[in-house]
Amino acid sequence: YAVVTGANKGIGFEIVKQLASAGIKVVLTARDEKRGLQALETLKASGLSDFVVFHQLDVADASSVASLV
Repeated sequence: YAVVTGANKGIGFEIVKQLASAGIKVVLTARDEKRGLQALETLKASGLSDFVVFHQLDVADASSVASLV
């Protein structure tokens, strides 16, 4: 698995897309749950649903980071 933070838009989103397209399972993370789920739906519509899951994550919050592990 690869974990990509800030993956709901921009460079993070593109990294998730490229990794998933290469067959790597990716955890897409974002602080904003709504935006993260929207990004996940966009990737699923591209046929990448087998490779991407979403986890809400705020890297500045230790309890949020602990919930990922």
